Amino acid sequence: MKRLVLATLLIASPAFASTLDSIVAHGETLDYNLTWLRITGGSLRTTVGLVPNDPTRVRITFIARSSSSFAFIFKVRDQIESIVNRNDLSTLRYEKHLNERGRIKDDTTIIDERRRIATRRRPNHDTEEIIVPKPVFDPLSLLYHLRELDLAPGKTHRFAVFADGKIYTLEANVTGRQRLETPAGTFDTVIVEPKMQGGGVFRDEDATLTIWYTDDARHIPVRIRSEVKVGTITATLRAIHVGITTIEPPR
Repeated sequence: MKRLVLATLLIASPAFASTLDSIVAHGETLDYNLTWLRITGGSLRTTVGLVPNDPTRVRITFIARSSSSFAFIFKVRDQIESIVNRNDLSTLRYEKHLNERGRIKDDTTIIDERRRIATRRRPNHDTEEIIVPKPVFDPLSLLYHLRELDLAPGKTHRFAVFADGKIYTLEANVTGRQRLETPAGTFDTVIVEPKMQGGGVFRDEDATLTIWYTDDARHIPVRIRSEVKVGTITATLRAIHVGITTIEPPR
């Protein structure tokens, strides 16, 4: 599941940036159907909007959970939150709470941009301090930062990514176009394939991640697919909402 949110030129063109900034200003909620091994078994909701009382920061959330019927096979309850700078979506705070098949993982990282230090805290572990570049992204903020960029086929973008206490270089290749039919409608999309260099979240060389963004200025992620040894996990867009009513996905 965590690979779903691994996605994501450090300088965006003004045209794309202004479009995403408008989305952020009004707020956006995206709902997805989650499929494991071609079986629909859960839901995902992502939200993005300004931090209350602080227009310089943006809050991004991700909540995935298995349905009650599918939970007998694979129970999932994952919640991730990223607080980022509004001007470049560089990460300031990244917090995740993962519960998959009863295996719980809690992890919080706070980044001091002035000192360029990331402080990572986990239960029953020593606090870690890691030197980070500026800007630096987390797997969730990258999903949105890519929406700011030129996603014409043939383009390649590179990022510094903080994941699991380490800094990696992520390369995102725009590989083509495809028309997709989803419960939210039919979309012309561009296909982006992010790859983590030197391991990281992609420790398994056979694992792949693919993201389909709408082929327009909004660059809405329509489908996110991870293929791993145990099968294929796919998030397919079900609904788009302006504003944020709740970060909880509908049951």
